[in-house]
Amino acid sequence: MSEYKILVIGKRGGILQWYENLLAIQKPDSPFQIQGFALNHNNSTERFLKKVLPNKDRYTANLLKKKIHQFQPDLILIADLFYFNEFLLKVFSEYSGKIAHWIGDFFDHRLLRSKDIIDLYCFTDSSFLDDAAKLGLTQTTYLPLAYNPDIFFHSTTEKNDRLLFVGAWSPDRQHLLEQIPLPMTIYGKGWDKLNKADSTIHPQNISLLEVADLYRQHRYVLNVINKTNIRQGMNMRCFEAPACGCILVSEYVKDLEFVFDVQNEIICFTEPSELQNKLNNSVINPLDAMNKVQQSHTYKNRLATIIELLS
Repeated sequence: MSEYKILVIGKRGGILQWYENLLAIQKPDSPFQIQGFALNHNNSTERFLKKVLPNKDRYTANLLKKKIHQFQPDLILIADLFYFNEFLLKVFSEYSGKIAHWIGDFFDHRLLRSKDIIDLYCFTDSSFLDDAAKLGLTQTTYLPLAYNPDIFFHSTTEKNDRLLFVGAWSPDRQHLLEQIPLPMTIYGKGWDKLNKADSTIHPQNISLLEVADLYRQHRYVLNVINKTNIRQGMNMRCFEAPACGCILVSEYVKDLEFVFDVQNEIICFTEPSELQNKLNNSVINPLDAMNKVQQSHTYKNRLATIIELLS
């Protein structure tokens, strides 16, 4: 039997590192072969040419057509929300294999441009299924985000009990953190605007490897839902923090219940003022959530689900 080939299409260097995390599934013993095509740029030459060419959309489409012809994938997996132009749509329409589009953001009627060429739309927020149905899309499924076990893993490092938050500043996030009656450690660009008693603030961005290392050093990791791009879905932190042996401390959203026992495996809250009591009286064993995400919520798991649904 020939090796199953998957072409991942996405955006290189995105905040979520979604594209890179999917490519990282490829291992020497993998039952499939994965290659990538980044719509923004795949190398420095492309990056330069897209700044000077008069029609970069046609140029990108021609590069994709060449990539598909050379690689001959059995499946094209598009990760992230993209509205395709006429040149890309033509390339996809000429491809005879299966195409899945995995979306983690609010979308609109422009998604209908691709409905005749996409075999499966996957949405990271379960409420997006209703949004899709209202547009007339039927080939849909719920597929939450996941985590990369090469980066986020457990260690025997002694953990600090101080609540950790890693993420960029926003007015909504500052308002929420100001209401948490606990000292915190905070990393992320813009947090020099926050004046929070007994807290340690590092107002700069850090790498994903540094984030994972911090998770391994802390018992409690705060998750704040970004309501600008999801309604009730889970972000990557919901899987990355438990994978490092942390206790996830998350704003409540409905989709958490599809993965966790929200009473016994993680700490959920609707009011920040609840957290002092919840953290001080927690009897949660972080290994329960850790074992669950390690077994069922890696990107490899998600890819297997897509392949199964399209088989």
